Amino acid sequence: MRSAKGVSLTFTYLVVFGSFVSLYGFADSLYLLIFFAGTLYGAVNDFLFKKHFPRHLLTIVGFLASGYFLLDLNMSNLIQPFANVLILLICIKALEEKRPRDIYQLLLLSLFGTALTATFRFDLSFMVFFLYELFLGTVAFMFTTVYASYGDKRLSQEFLSRYIKFSLLFPFGVFILAIPFFLLLPRTHTPVIDMLATKKEGLKSGIAQKVELDKVGEIQEDNTVVMRVYGTLPPNAYWRVSVFDRYVGTKWIRSASIEEGHSRFRTSSSSRVYRYKVILMPTYDTFLPLLDHPLGVRRVEGYRGTFRRVKGGYYIGTRPISKPIRYVGISSSSAPTDPPEYPDHLSVPEDLPNSIKELARELSEDARGDLGKVMKVIAFFKKDFRYSLRLGQYEGDPVEHFLFRSKSGNCEFFASSTALLLRLMGVPARLVGGFKGYIKNDLGNYYMVTNSMAHVWVEAWVDGAWMRVDTTPPYRSPAVRSISRFDLFKDAVLSFWYENVVDYSVKTQSAFLRNLKLKLEGLKKLDVDRFVKRVFLFASLLVLAGYSLYFILFHLRRTPVNLYRKMVGRLERRYGKRVRAMMPEEILAMVKGTPIEGDVEYIVRLYQRYRFSSHGVEGRDIKEGYRVLSNI
Repeated sequence: MRSAKGVSLTFTYLVVFGSFVSLYGFADSLYLLIFFAGTLYGAVNDFLFKKHFPRHLLTIVGFLASGYFLLDLNMSNLIQPFANVLILLICIKALEEKRPRDIYQLLLLSLFGTALTATFRFDLSFMVFFLYELFLGTVAFMFTTVYASYGDKRLSQEFLSRYIKFSLLFPFGVFILAIPFFLLLPRTHTPVIDMLATKKEGLKSGIAQKVELDKVGEIQEDNTVVMRVYGTLPPNAYWRVSVFDRYVGTKWIRSASIEEGHSRFRTSSSSRVYRYKVILMPTYDTFLPLLDHPLGVRRVEGYRGTFRRVKGGYYIGTRPISKPIRYVGISSSSAPTDPPEYPDHLSVPEDLPNSIKELARELSEDARGDLGKVMKVIAFFKKDFRYSLRLGQYEGDPVEHFLFRSKSGNCEFFASSTALLLRLMGVPARLVGGFKGYIKNDLGNYYMVTNSMAHVWVEAWVDGAWMRVDTTPPYRSPAVRSISRFDLFKDAVLSFWYENVVDYSVKTQSAFLRNLKLKLEGLKKLDVDRFVKRVFLFASLLVLAGYSLYFILFHLRRTPVNLYRKMVGRLERRYGKRVRAMMPEEILAMVKGTPIEGDVEYIVRLYQRYRFSSHGVEGRDIKEGYRVLSNI
């Protein structure tokens, strides 16, 4: 048997350590390690040494350290200070002597930490972890209530088993009952606490503010899913994210002028139009990926801001995308015809090496018009050039090294060299960043676009329209090739989770309610008598099944209560009296001096010990009770 306090602390610390895991990546790593070590010491101390720090000293440390962490609080850094304060308070409570209220506070702090991370994590694995925290938290609260109500009493194995089962069944029942509320309660169009999201810096596939040479190769080793697309797509899909028109140092950036205004593509009347639905994962940036060449965006859900189209034919939002969002994109198969902005699309750095200028002059010779120049550049890169994730060590200008020495590199080297050569040849050109390709997931009937599909290509202004010029050799990254059938299965499950739970929006709810209304209206056309009979039969079967389950769980199980109930029933049949109305001592007085006195007394005392004693009942005691029941 275990003590009530010991059991309560065991489950509480399981919840606490789960909260530390969930806060990884949100709290400062150094503080997380320090406070985790302090909490671990507190757990060991509670079970072994029982030597606690003075409460007033820990309170002073808590106030001072919390103030220190909260000094870092600002609108761009809301989460980390709060996460640091949470793990600090958890550590302090772990070091204190534990009364019931201290255990309650420790549980609440831990569950609050898990809830905080649930605000920003939507993946299915975290859902499983969240349920782990919820269920164990419920068990811990139950046993802490026992500790608070009855003191640090010894608990029998059967009591532990019964309480744990009930504690686990309770949140499961709440979960089942919550499903109708989830489906029917009014939804909001946007996340309620989206304001807490902070922009995360770092490499983000084709979604970036700039294109820096030798950086896309790093992204192409990452198989994180950027978006999932539903609908019909072209076989060779390019996904437009942003456009870059200025080459500075070793980077392509977007000029201020290219973000001004609002333009629309003018496309050929014979072009094919694609309409598709996208679920975009959080990018913590403002760009909206769309299939080349985008015509518009419809039905944006889960986003608090607005999107606008800018020159260059891509879309930028007014707020970072910090939650999974859903939208419908409309794109054309033909190239845009919005005119270029001069001189942005013809400028080259003044310090560009002369060797590159000489190469452009040679390629321009005998070229017929702008289209001929483009064809010359394409033909040049088909000779002796190969794809590589890394350029390797080089000295001097990286583009010059790529063109004349290594002749191997990734897409940003091919695109940068192509754009610079075309500009030197008098052909307006710009870089487009995004993704190329997709993977069809037949298990979920959708398309996956991953970070490893990041790509950069060139658009050249030829004969009054933008022409896509992709001189990068065909290449499929090892990361994409490593995606297995099992990976597709996991992503299909995750897609279902996003589509039906995380992304259950107000429009999805409206569609569900409309379908429900149509089905209810259809019931009016049925034979009313037949419908009522079916409902009555179904309800009767449901009640019968529920009662059978109740009878099996509560009447057929071998417990002291059921043993006592069976004994009372046999005594009523034997003596013809209403024994169930008697007190246990009255029953003993009734059978005094009879042959069954010893058997009845054994069962009565067993029942009393189970209900009122702190010593509990062992399994062998119950087994013996059912044996003597056969004598009555």
